[in-house]
Parts: sequence; C-alpha cells; structure tokens
Amino acid sequence: EQIFWVGRGVRRGLREGPSRQSADTTLRAEEERCATTMVARRLATLALFFFLFLHPCVSYGSKRSRGKGNKRSKTGAPNVPNGFANERQCKLSDKSSGAVFDLSALHKANFIDKKFYVIYGAAGGPFDHVDVSYDYHFTLCGADPPTPLSCLGTPDIFRAAAYQIARKKRDEGEEWRVGEDEGDIQNCVAIGSGDRADWTFSLIDKDDPSAGVQIDYTNGQECMKRTVVKKKTETGREKRVVEWVPTPRSTTIKMVCNPDARADGERKDKAGNTGRLAGSTQTVHAREDEMCHYTLEWESPHGCPINKPIRSRAAQRDDDLVVTSDASGFHMQSRREARRGGVFWFFFRGFWVF
Repeated sequence: EQIFWVGRGVRRGLREGPSRQSADTTLRAEEERCATTMVARRLATLALFFFLFLHPCVSYGSKRSRGKGNKRSKTGAPNVPNGFANERQCKLSDKSSGAVFDLSALHKANFIDKKFYVIYGAAGGPFDHVDVSYDYHFTLCGADPPTPLSCLGTPDIFRAAAYQIARKKRDEGEEWRVGEDEGDIQNCVAIGSGDRADWTFSLIDKDDPSAGVQIDYTNGQECMKRTVVKKKTETGREKRVVEWVPTPRSTTIKMVCNPDARADGERKDKAGNTGRLAGSTQTVHAREDEMCHYTLEWESPHGCPINKPIRSRAAQRDDDLVVTSDASGFHMQSRREARRGGVFWFFFRGFWVF
C-alpha cells in the first residue's frame, strides 16, 4: 500500500511538472518586465530632472532669479514731485503706469496738524548695539513739521521729513510707554530731507501698481558707511580693504497696499504724534537694511491705487523673493516659483520610490 501511494505521487509529479515549469517561466518574465519598467521610469525621471534643474540654459523660474547675487530690481522709475497735488495734497500719480495714490487723509496729520507718524522699538542693523532700539519719526510727501522735542539740542540737527532716535532697549516684558523720559535718549539724527529736490516717489513693483507706492528721502545727516574696496599692494596684487566712507543718510517709506489693514495698537504721544510699536502688529516694519539707508513699511488701504484693480495680499506675497537651493546651487526666486519646484520634487520622489 505504501509503495502504491508513492507511485501515485511520482505519477502526479510527472503530470504536473510541465505546468509548474510554465508558471515559473511566466513569473520570471513578469518580474523582468516590471524591473525593466522601473528602470525606464527612473531614467525618464532623471532625464526630466536634468532638463529642468541642471541644464545651463533652461530653468523653471525666471532667468533673473538664477545666479549668484543676481537680485531683481522691481521698483518702478522714480517720479519727481511737481506741484500742489504732490506736495500739499499728497496725491501721487505714477507716469509709467498711470496709477494714482491718494495719501491725503494721512498727509493731513503731517501738513496741516504738523505731527509725525512714529514707529517705536525697532531693531537696529548688523553693526548697531544690541541693547539699543530705535524710534522712527516720519512724514509723507516731504512735509516737515517742527523738529521733535527729543531731537532739540542735538548737534547739526535740522528740520527734516524723517528722524531716527536711538533709545535704551526696554527689558523683556516691560510695557510700552509713549513719550519716553529724556534720560533714555541716546542719539537723534535726520535720515531724510523733505526738500522738493530731495524726495521722489515710485511704484513698489513696476509690474504691479496694486503692490503700493514708496517715497524716497535723501540728503539726511552723514553717517560712516562700511565699504569694501580693492586696492593694489606694492607687489601688484589686489587685496580687499575696509573703509568707512561719509555717506548722507536716506530713507524709503513703503506704503504697502492692504485693503484689510487696521490701526491696531495705534497710540498718540504727548506731542500728538501717532505711533505704533514694531513687532506687536504686522502692519508696520522698520529696519536698516543697508548701512545709512532705512526702510519703513506701512500696510494700509491708502497704499492701494484708486484707479487700478487691486490684487489680494496673498497673491502679492507670492511674488516675494526667497532663497532656495537645488542641485545647481542657491537661487533667489519668488514664492510661487519655489512652490512650483517643490511640487516637482514631490513627484520626482514619488516616481523614484514607485
């Protein structure tokens, strides 16, 4: 009986042998086809990656955004103030785009009431003292109210459209007090003249009037600007030398278009100036982005053109420049371009895995 069952197993094996061999052959063919497809997919993905990122002549972003130190100059051409509408009413008309900005409601406090707008508690630049904060008094359209009381008695001070006042930084958690004591004052300088020949206005973005308008003041008090120059040594070699060059201070006031901006945290000091604390709200910013040059940003509905369509604030932020990196190095590009590259990288990883 045992021999009989062994014989049946041998005969069954003989009958099923060819079918099993056929199944194994089919399985191996399927595995080879899958492996070939995966290799082809990876090669195609690598080729697309090379074409978009590594090819020297093709990029998914703007050509201006690629390359070391290549920054985009988006500011529009400067407009020179030329009369009553610009200086007295603060209605600014850009010649290139035809956009009109009506800042008269804000200008009234400067020109009629003789008061300043103030940004309190701003941080300094990379070469400033860490224990000092800065207040910025400024006006629009060249108005020059009487010099702030905090600046009286400062050597070489003059009547100007913008001032920087250095103060001792408050301790952490200390409440903001409007109108500091005189003992807190460290220094006061004029950072922009309001004379007609010393200020201009232009679009923040020459391609998008709805980004807002900026006012540039020049010919403030001199400061020592750190510059690096190349000089030849006695042996004929070039070396870089740091020099401190007297440079007039200048200021850019950016009235950023934001239809939804509100006057949160706005207070008045003893002199009647309207001020806001930097850092407590996202509607005002102040920084020394370059030595001897100061940039003050104010998000306001008055920064929107009255005769042009207005883009949403989210769409405007998509055009902000950010630094990104890929296989070819570091690049400066817009948020929109960076997101486009991020989406491609997501699909690239998906193709590589699967």
